[in-house]
Amino acid sequence: MIAALLPALVAMGALLLAQRTRAQIAGLAVALGYLAAHTVLLGPPELEPVAAVERLPWVVLVLGVLVALGGTRPGSLGDAALLLTCVAGAWWITESARANEFEGSVGGLVLGGLALVAHSCGQIVRTISKKAPSWAPPLLLAFAAFALAPALVLGRSAVLAQLCGAVCAACAAATILCRRQRFEELGVFVAAAAAPMIPFLAVCGALYAYLDPRAAACLALCPLAAAVGLRKEEDWSPARGFGAMFLVCAVGLWLAYLGLPAPSPYDY
Repeated sequence: MIAALLPALVAMGALLLAQRTRAQIAGLAVALGYLAAHTVLLGPPELEPVAAVERLPWVVLVLGVLVALGGTRPGSLGDAALLLTCVAGAWWITESARANEFEGSVGGLVLGGLALVAHSCGQIVRTISKKAPSWAPPLLLAFAAFALAPALVLGRSAVLAQLCGAVCAACAAATILCRRQRFEELGVFVAAAAAPMIPFLAVCGALYAYLDPRAAACLALCPLAAAVGLRKEEDWSPARGFGAMFLVCAVGLWLAYLGLPAPSPYDY
């Protein structure tokens, strides 16, 4: 219960601070909520981590700082920094798998694909935010995280599922606040910082737990499916965007269920 409520409360505090000071500080809401959940579940993240799950808090913190400093302006130096952060985060997360399972070109494809999808998720959220209501971007990421969490449970990673729930809780808090006056502009900053975390968490579930790789790929691409709602010279269509996300998430959860590993004596 604490791990579920604490991220929402911490994110809400960051959003209230952003509303009174500088809107871009809202980019730190997901990072602070995630760090709070990680500290409750696993203790403070290690400075010299070995496991990928210990590296994720630093990745989300850097993403939040980038959004807080550079905002969401396209074509700026912040975009290059975001791409570099996605590449570095993908390198960190896949390092152990590339050393032991995916050597050579296969490891390079996993690394490059993860970095590309993570960066693209952030870009799609920014594009949608220009044509969608203020509450839509954080709700998209809350929906994606909400779908990914049970898939991670099916992949026997309750910790990753709870950390994914922290992303969902922070985005849900932003969605609620964005419906109030003077908070409208905060949602896009929260969503821009949260978007790359969906593919990062999905890939961690596939590489270091038992989440089916096909399910992980579907759920990692879930935020990109929202682009179906984009139409030329028109506003973003919530029905088409959320409908496409729902279909991709449903396929991902179905694949996660089909790929559910057989019971093992080590589970008990």
